[in-house]
Amino acid sequence: MQLTQLRGRFHKSIKPFTSFLIRHGVNPNVVTSTSLILMVPTSYFLIKGEEELFISLFIIVAFLDALDGAIAENEDAKTKFGAFYDAFADRIVEGMLYLFLAISYSHLMAVCFITLILSYLVSYSAAWHKELKSIGVGKRAYRLFIFIVAFIVHQLFYGLILISLLAGITIIQRLYHVTRNYKEL
Repeated sequence: MQLTQLRGRFHKSIKPFTSFLIRHGVNPNVVTSTSLILMVPTSYFLIKGEEELFISLFIIVAFLDALDGAIAENEDAKTKFGAFYDAFADRIVEGMLYLFLAISYSHLMAVCFITLILSYLVSYSAAWHKELKSIGVGKRAYRLFIFIVAFIVHQLFYGLILISLLAGITIIQRLYHVTRNYKEL
């Protein structure tokens, strides 16, 4: 099943919840801000070695990341600022994740750096051409899911390698798409 199909099903399944949030004054930017703020204690627990608290909070951060988009889409609350702010906050969360992983697991510093750079390049390519968001096997939702599973089963190294590989493949897929479809390059 494609990520876009899963995303559509997720958005549809939580429509009553997103409607409730909008009725009570919770817009997508509030959810994005909450996710961003929550990443601070999440990072703290990672550094302190409180793995269960870290992963529990990080799962909430990841859910909030999906929820802000669902609210925007389900409740017709999309704005240009919201799209920018969500992408901006996502990069901060991703940067904090890999920075504090590298600090907490110094033996993974190089792979954290590589994973961060490749993840940022995936996002950067989509920022230039919106249609590129749908291209590639290493979209952000997949990368977050792989990270969460790898962390839970104590296989961070292999999880980060897999995330890096998928991000690298996605970058190549997007470059291929751009070179085939934009002759002026």
